[in-house]
Amino acid sequence: MIRTLATLFLTLGLTAQAATHIAATATARDFLAGDPKGTSVTSEGKLTLGVPFGPRVWPENAADAVVFAAASDSSGRVFVATGGGLGRLFAAGPDGKVSLVFTAPEPNLTAVAVANDGTVVCASSPNGKVYRLDRKETDPAKSGTVWADPKEASIWALAFGPDGTLYMGTGNKGRIYKRGPTGSADLLFATEDTHVRTLLAGPDGTVYAGTSERGLVVAVAKDGTARTLHDFAKPEVIGLALRADGTLYAAATSAEPPPLATASVDPKLRAPTPAAPPKDEPPKGSVSITTSTSPVRPPPAPKDAREGSGEIVAIQKDGFVEPAWLFPDETLYAMRLDPKSDSLLVATGPRGRVYSWKDRRVRLEGGTDQKQVVAIPAIPGGFAAVTMNTPGAFFPSPKDSKGSYLSAVKDAGRLSAFGRLRWEGAIPAGSTAAFSVRSGNTDKPDGSWTAWKSVGSDGAATLPSNRYFQWQVELSRGAKGESPELERVELSYVERNAKPYLENLQVLEPGAVFNTGGASSTAVLSVTNPDENGIYAGLESPKETAGPGSPKKLYRKGFRTVTWKGVDLNADSLRYDVEGRREGASSWFPIRKDLDDPMLSFDTTALPDGRYRFRVTASDRVSNPDGHALTASDETPLAVVDNTAPVLKVESKRTDGSDVELKVSATDALSPASKAEGAVNADRWRLLVSDDGVTDSPREAFTLRVPRPPTGAVLSIRVVDASGNVAAVSVEYPFE
Repeated sequence: MIRTLATLFLTLGLTAQAATHIAATATARDFLAGDPKGTSVTSEGKLTLGVPFGPRVWPENAADAVVFAAASDSSGRVFVATGGGLGRLFAAGPDGKVSLVFTAPEPNLTAVAVANDGTVVCASSPNGKVYRLDRKETDPAKSGTVWADPKEASIWALAFGPDGTLYMGTGNKGRIYKRGPTGSADLLFATEDTHVRTLLAGPDGTVYAGTSERGLVVAVAKDGTARTLHDFAKPEVIGLALRADGTLYAAATSAEPPPLATASVDPKLRAPTPAAPPKDEPPKGSVSITTSTSPVRPPPAPKDAREGSGEIVAIQKDGFVEPAWLFPDETLYAMRLDPKSDSLLVATGPRGRVYSWKDRRVRLEGGTDQKQVVAIPAIPGGFAAVTMNTPGAFFPSPKDSKGSYLSAVKDAGRLSAFGRLRWEGAIPAGSTAAFSVRSGNTDKPDGSWTAWKSVGSDGAATLPSNRYFQWQVELSRGAKGESPELERVELSYVERNAKPYLENLQVLEPGAVFNTGGASSTAVLSVTNPDENGIYAGLESPKETAGPGSPKKLYRKGFRTVTWKGVDLNADSLRYDVEGRREGASSWFPIRKDLDDPMLSFDTTALPDGRYRFRVTASDRVSNPDGHALTASDETPLAVVDNTAPVLKVESKRTDGSDVELKVSATDALSPASKAEGAVNADRWRLLVSDDGVTDSPREAFTLRVPRPPTGAVLSIRVVDASGNVAAVSVEYPFE
């Protein structure tokens, strides 16, 4: 095989471009996000041709049937048990023919099994009975005879043991029966759950059961003694598989069950059944199905694209349980062991896929165009897939040497130009991989998207600029049957450069700065306006910068701090320029350029006192080519720059009886007074209230009145303005 690296050019252009991005599909998870048809995703993350299913086969007059179970015989004939008002058993073959082989008196056939000798049995609900199919009888109404009757409401599971013994799992009492030699239904074990959903008979006679409601896995010995092997967090165990080394695998799911028909419907009274509806649409003309007392049903039609989740566990012979695999976005509907590959086959929804699992590696084997694969019966050379939402059987089509893969829709985030599609893989001689691309502006492709543009031999394709895009590839085998393999597909795109913008632009209070040194302690003292101890007090950390390594808010005389938030829709790196302009001036002067951080603290003592506006300009120039950068600017409201202390004047000083009184006036050109304090003999400072009762204007008067000192003393008043400037005045007592 020849390993190839190819580049396909998609020529597009936008006038203002941001950085180039690459949307890569390069892992198993990436490829599984798309839609493979006739293709497979290996556990190593390679896309290759897989199981090519032929068209769905199903009788048109049974489009409203509800599929419950399926099993196959050694010839590859698949028997499908259905309900929904008519309990019918259909047989489908690889030749595309489907026939009705049995119609039960009950409204639902909920289980089917085939013995090693070819005996076919099916079970009904409600009034659960087991019917044996007479293959020679051509009348579906007469072809089934009662083979066992456990006298239970429902029978959900059937399994033959190596010796031909039939085991039955029932509800609503969660019991396990075995058919005796005379046809009696003998109780083997009663679980402590509502329903027995699945059964497996081991080679040593042990019967394993999976239950519904509590999600238990139970092992029952020949003598009827039992032990619980595992208790799932999920409610329904849907499959069991036993390897030759004694390891038991159990699968559970969390899908909601659909309702169960409780009464049979006369076919003559049913509305005419139209042809099978298109995929993703419910069958039309079906009968109304009422809910029974039993909540356990086969896989339901999903309510949305994320219908449930599933998990598989491995249970060792000694009872040790370990997780095997988790399906977080898919519901599991069936699981069995493929003896040829010794791997688990798992049927899932809502994408109608079949996976294989072995040694903690998952491979996508194939998929259908239906939402739910509910059974994967074995047929010679592989497996068939039985679906439910639109009932049908799919058989492999070995003559089909082609397959396709549709990638998940990629979101560029905004209007973008698309550059190059690159793929890496191996293309054997004679095989092909043909790519095409399309784009649009809706998250789900619709009629507004472009048509598919094939990438020709010249490597060029032209698409208009859009937000969403998608690629697909058609794979075909070579003459010797070798399949192409794709390991990586990349599509380059360039977003239309969006203009950045600024938010939360503000000037902090005078003197407030941030310490970006990364101090980790939240108890660090921060310098702020003077208090009664002189100059130190704590300040709360900014709400948006709390946390380890966050800047600490401090006080620094004469500094002003401008903060902002820069936003760029392209996630470009931004640089900031800060300018200032005094009120009344016509031009801006630069303060700092090319800042990385969205804040700036600067010394204003070099500026004349006055009222200023500050302008911040954000630019994405470092992330864009020359000539393509975009900028955005915003201005702060007026902010006061005031580095001049208030002027204090002693208006009077006098002795008034047993008290002494000092009156001082404070005048400030720009900032209002914000605080005043008085002290005697450098004792503690005590807060003073202005003579008019509110300290809030550029001109204020303050009075210090204290008991007359017995000896000489110094009386002091200090005033702080809103910009943090401090002025003080003192007089000596006795007064002159």
